Amino acid sequence: MKEIRLARKIIRTLVKDRMQYPGRLIADTFALVARCGVLLILYWYVFKLKGGVINGTTYLVTAWSIFFYFAFSTLRLREISRSIMQDVQSGNVEVLFNKPVSYLLYRMWWQIGSGLYPFLVATILGSLALAFLIGVPKTMTIGIFLPTVFLVFIGASILSLVLYSIVGLLAFWIEEINPIFWMVDKAVMILGGSYLPVALFPPFMYRLARYSPFGASQFVTHSVYDTWQSEWYVLIAIQIIWVIILTLILSLMFTKARRKVSVNGG
Repeated sequence: MKEIRLARKIIRTLVKDRMQYPGRLIADTFALVARCGVLLILYWYVFKLKGGVINGTTYLVTAWSIFFYFAFSTLRLREISRSIMQDVQSGNVEVLFNKPVSYLLYRMWWQIGSGLYPFLVATILGSLALAFLIGVPKTMTIGIFLPTVFLVFIGASILSLVLYSIVGLLAFWIEEINPIFWMVDKAVMILGGSYLPVALFPPFMYRLARYSPFGASQFVTHSVYDTWQSEWYVLIAIQIIWVIILTLILSLMFTKARRKVSVNGG
């Protein structure tokens, strides 16, 4: 109950702050338009040259898949790694460890609250703009689409937070985590379908995207494909399995990190 009240307070405070100071919203919106917009124009030209269909996938489906990746990225869940690293380097982690709430839950809820408002605005406005400009795939009109996308979005959010928290906790041992962060982040970008949609992957890359935690953290990009209706529950099951595995790893690392602080910090 205490954790729920804390989460609600953090999210409410950060959302109000983002509404009062829309700098993050402007930056995220500009990044979404610049990166995603240019990519969509490029793919529109490529699909036009190829007759409108590549590897059995249309431009309409590809465009929405790419958009979902960039919309999800505006939550900025990946930044929890650097937040944890900064806490360790500044020594602030010793203070937060002594608070009557879980440090990791505090950091996760803070990250969600920090990116929630820009994410909602960018996703809603971007979806409306994309629907007006190119239309909506048939896969997004079926009855199970919204409920299943919501479930896979929750799974993707939890998996992303746990994955990047593991990277962040490495700061207790190596301090500078940026090289590892870059490798993990690039794996998520590639296997998540940021610049090359998953439907266009060769078989080996597709299996990596499907069964690795890096690809599973971006399963929202799969929701527009024709196969979604028949395999959404499989993808959610894959997410659950990876959440369990990585949460166990995270718990073990956090226990060792607390012990390290207790020994070195007195």
